[in-house]
Amino acid sequence: MRGALRVATLAMLVTLVIGAWSTTAPSADRQAGAQPGVDPEEAVHAMLRRVVTAPEATARVRIERSDPFGGPPDVERGRLWYLPGRGLRYQSERKGGHEMVIDRERDAFLVYSPVERLVYRAPFARSPLQIRRLIADPERILAKDLRSTPERRLIRGAPRSGYRLRPASLGDSLGEVSTWIAADPSSGLPRWISIYSEAESVLVELRGLTLLKTARPRDLTLSAPKGTAEEPLNPRELLDSENRGESR
Repeated sequence: MRGALRVATLAMLVTLVIGAWSTTAPSADRQAGAQPGVDPEEAVHAMLRRVVTAPEATARVRIERSDPFGGPPDVERGRLWYLPGRGLRYQSERKGGHEMVIDRERDAFLVYSPVERLVYRAPFARSPLQIRRLIADPERILAKDLRSTPERRLIRGAPRSGYRLRPASLGDSLGEVSTWIAADPSSGLPRWISIYSEAESVLVELRGLTLLKTARPRDLTLSAPKGTAEEPLNPRELLDSENRGESR
């Protein structure tokens, strides 16, 4: 099942936008460099709070991942549905791209491969830890000290004001990473996220991030045709493949 974990990894990167930094340990320290009169920590928490406390959040996603060998970046476009407390769905818009659903209520971790015409299934407990935490305890992030530091960056030719967060580990092939996040000036919701490590970097953009007043559980339904064959999903085997570079 080549590439299925790649989808899971991309979805995990997107969840960083809305609070998946659950591995960050609490701390009473605060880095210097904050702008006078602005609490960087509260600014980031306020950005995330509206998302993790909403019944549902939806967005179109653009993920640009660098090539560790110096080639052109890999660009992934997709759609994201996030229901705090219930589940998450990511659907790639790439031709033949995978689709992933993690549904706590249905105890399901599903990956649909249109090319293989297969649905890979595992229980909720086998889904990536950061995503499980984001789903099961969405407000966990609001109790964490992210050590946010104001920082301006050039994003696609335009300067953007955002915040650099403390380093953390994703527990996957990226290892320890650092993150920068910036809000959309018009909505105040997360828009740009830059994730980088020694090996590679990822730029995530959430376009049209929308908060719904009522959750729609049907949004966690795979687009696979009725009767599509299923096979067991073994996340550990996929992780080994990703670490060997077989999915890139």
